[in-house]
Amino acid sequence: MNEAGSKNPLVSLAIPVYNGEAYLVDAITSCLAQDYDNFELIISDNASTDGTERICREFATKDARVKYFRNEKNLGAGRNYNLAFHHSSGKYMKWCAADDRISPNFVSACVAVLEKNHDVILAYGTTISIDTAGREIPLVGRGRKAQDPNDGPAMRFLKDLNDRGTNFECFGLFRREILQKSTLHRSYYGSDLTLMSELTLLGRFAQVPEAIFYNREHPARSMNLKDKKVLLAWQDPEAATKHQPRRENWERWKHLLEIAFRHRQTTPAFAVLAVIVIWTTARVRDRIAATLGQMTSGLFKGHAVNREV
Repeated sequence: MNEAGSKNPLVSLAIPVYNGEAYLVDAITSCLAQDYDNFELIISDNASTDGTERICREFATKDARVKYFRNEKNLGAGRNYNLAFHHSSGKYMKWCAADDRISPNFVSACVAVLEKNHDVILAYGTTISIDTAGREIPLVGRGRKAQDPNDGPAMRFLKDLNDRGTNFECFGLFRREILQKSTLHRSYYGSDLTLMSELTLLGRFAQVPEAIFYNREHPARSMNLKDKKVLLAWQDPEAATKHQPRRENWERWKHLLEIAFRHRQTTPAFAVLAVIVIWTTARVRDRIAATLGQMTSGLFKGHAVNREV
């Protein structure tokens, strides 16, 4: 329970959700089962059209720790994640997906690390994949490599840009004051990765092995959506309605430039800009090499067919 006399700092767990009735009860139940005694559970409903609202209101009626907010319209995933953060008030904050679960000790274990290590801005757990029935399965995706404690902000930034995993770490426990300094999520697919790269400029990440993040694998999760129009509607419904083309690489690049100048007081902008140039050059080079490889392969195949004829 959320006790006024608790010696533990307030923690905010936040579930941004849109049409999440399939696994929402499981997600909420795992949050409420924490062995930590001082937390709030924020639910930001992105104008769901299924049974999400009913489920959330039932939990909010039974448990004072649950605070339910419903948007008038679907704002897109990124903006809803940001709203969930703004609705929260804890010293520490964690986004929770509406289809995942966490172990009962997740919050307490991560808070202990953050309270002890003031240079750590994010404490994240060990990821275990589960199926639609909640059974453990082989890990789907991969996590980030552990940070080198000897690396400075610019090097952490470069390594993170080059280490594009599944971003399980985004569902760890953050220091609220650090998130307030960030750009938060943007309305393009993959902005969560850019946010995490930004945060490497502001402090260290630490894994807490005993805290377990159960990441659910199912066909409807965003990383399994292949239709570009569906992905656009998930992240930016207004753009999808207007049939605007997706320009994720351009949006990400603009986002990175903004980050470089936003944090110039802690990390010189020229250092971050140099990292962005190095990363962009490598990506362009790899893309050109892949294209040339495909063209060459096609030419050889065509030549072989002609010889057989």
